[in-house]
Amino acid sequence: MQSPGHIGMALLFAVPAWFVFSEAKASLAFTALTASMGMFPDGDLVLMQYFFVEHHGLTHSFVFIVPAALLLGAVVTGGYLLVRDDTHTSTAAVYAFATIALFTGMTAHVVADLVTTPDIAPPLKPLYPLVTDRVILDVAFVKSKLWNLGTLALGIVAQGSLALRAYLR
Repeated sequence: MQSPGHIGMALLFAVPAWFVFSEAKASLAFTALTASMGMFPDGDLVLMQYFFVEHHGLTHSFVFIVPAALLLGAVVTGGYLLVRDDTHTSTAAVYAFATIALFTGMTAHVVADLVTTPDIAPPLKPLYPLVTDRVILDVAFVKSKLWNLGTLALGIVAQGSLALRAYLR
C-alpha cells in the first residue's frame, strides 16, 4: 500500500483511542503518534541502499516492531518530559501511552501491506527472522488509487467526526 493508504490505515487503527481516553487531547495525541508511524516500516527502502536488507523483511516483522516501539517510546517519553512540567502524570504512564501508540501505527502499516497483493513488492514475513514464511491476504492492489485514497479519506472522516463529537460535548 502506498503512503496515503498507510496513513489512512494508521488513522483507522487509532480510532479506538476516542473511546478509551476521557480527554480529547489524549485521543488526538494518540492519533498523531500512531499516524507518525504509518510509514516507519518502509524505512527498509532506504536501508536497502546501504545494507543487505530486503523490502517487507525485518522492518515489517513484529520481531522488529516491538523493540522499535519500546525504544522510540522511550525517546518520545524523554521528549515529553523535557517540554512538559506535568507532575500529575507518571513517567510509566507516558511511556506506555507513547509505546502503544507507536506500536499501533507500525502494526497498521504491516496490516495494510498484508491486505494488498504483491503487485510491486513481495509478500511480508511478519515473524521474520523467527519464521521465514511469507503471508499475504490479497484483498487490494498496492497501486490502487481507490484503495489508497479511499483508506486515507475514511481515516480522515473517522478521526474528524470523532474529534468534532468530542469537542462538541
